[in-house]
Amino acid sequence: MSSANLTSQESDKPPFTVTDTTHRALGPLLVLKLGDSLTVRLTPVEAHTLALALFAVKDGRSTETELFMSPIASDAIFVAPVDPGGIAVETPAGPVALGWTDVEALATRLSPAAVPAT
Repeated sequence: MSSANLTSQESDKPPFTVTDTTHRALGPLLVLKLGDSLTVRLTPVEAHTLALALFAVKDGRSTETELFMSPIASDAIFVAPVDPGGIAVETPAGPVALGWTDVEALATRLSPAAVPAT
């Protein structure tokens, strides 16, 4: 496999990961990581709320210019200005741009129940 193919495959990977964990007092959580500098722990309800907001701005059903969440189980906050091409999640290392395809993938991973009916 050529290095060009590896580069192409790497660029196809979303710039985030979402994993499951359990907090001893809060129960199930989702852990959103963007790069190496932002980790946000979300309860399932928070993850669903964020997913709904992501779909709303992506689909043009919301005119919000910024998404903000301060999750109960996390020291980090989620802040993302919205622009015509997607969102830019603010991290300690600088903004991480997510185009609408990545926004949809993130929202779907955070809460499959939030995916709008087609």
